[in-house]
Amino acid sequence: MAECGRFERRENICICETRRYFLLFCILLLSFKSGSACPSQKDDDPRTFFVFGDSYADTGNAPFIASSWRSPYGLSWPGRPTGRFSDGIVKTDVLASEALCLPSPPPYAQILNASLSGGINFAVAGSGTMQAFGTPPFGDQVDWFSGYVDSKLFSPYLLKNAVVFVSVSGNDYAVYNGTTLQGYLPLVTQVVDLIERNLRQLYTLGVRNFMVSTLAPLRCLPARTASTGYTECPKNNTVDRVISAHNFLLQRTISSIIKTSKDSNFILLDQTKALSYILKHLSDFGLTEGLRPCCTGACGETDETGKHLYEVCDDPNKYLFWDYFHPTQAGWKAVVNLYSRKTRPGFTRISPSLAAWADNL
Repeated sequence: MAECGRFERRENICICETRRYFLLFCILLLSFKSGSACPSQKDDDPRTFFVFGDSYADTGNAPFIASSWRSPYGLSWPGRPTGRFSDGIVKTDVLASEALCLPSPPPYAQILNASLSGGINFAVAGSGTMQAFGTPPFGDQVDWFSGYVDSKLFSPYLLKNAVVFVSVSGNDYAVYNGTTLQGYLPLVTQVVDLIERNLRQLYTLGVRNFMVSTLAPLRCLPARTASTGYTECPKNNTVDRVISAHNFLLQRTISSIIKTSKDSNFILLDQTKALSYILKHLSDFGLTEGLRPCCTGACGETDETGKHLYEVCDDPNKYLFWDYFHPTQAGWKAVVNLYSRKTRPGFTRISPSLAAWADNL
């Protein structure tokens, strides 16, 4: 095994081959077994989990220069940075453990010699459908997956039973310089068209079961609420209409894919509605702070003397957001809890709840 400091490059992602990260992955596999109700699964009916998208789904593919590889990220779990943009686990991890009763799949950039029978996480922080922040977009991630399929690493039977999670949360819109709705709407169409193209490609490659997220409530992220002293979500009709247009077109697109793709099985996770609901009902989830992030300032950054350029709250478990853009692990658990509720549906589309959808896998 190589000593820390030896790097190789795979698809522009730096990979450090160390025992430490392999051990971390092994710990992760053991950590996300859940006692929650999960879809029944026979020993001879294996389930794999493939993940595509952005920082809401990335569990360690971000380049090592990213702030997610520095303290205080990973503060709540496992006590050190893992490359996740969170104090602990992220949405992928919660979906894996709570909805699917599967281990969180290994990040593409840290596969090493680990078994891939449980799937792979291809998501990269900063990703969009296009070159949002210079990181590999959704289409490139699908190309990586296609390479594994072409090499016959995953059988057609395994792919048919696999579950895919796609997270496209708004990076394409974050980097757009326009200010008018007329400028945004063609971009919305382009973004959703690219999502459709990649979903259809995944279907062609043999996948049938899809979880897809809507956008985050962009104007309620702490990066936006900071301008109000974290007291409210600033009003922005253009942003609201962009979100509505994106989510509407995405649902219509998925409905079209279902009609033309035999045996496809989709659920749309209404991330917009779930996070907005939690903001209005914080105490229901054991939270006390919704608009102010736990980590304020330049989270993960230090000055030339080593002084922290950020401050961290006393208890991340009481905060919905960890930094200016990303929920805490407590926040993600609350989001997936809403998706899964059978007694209070409304936070998923196409299927009445994540739990009901998972029961039919």
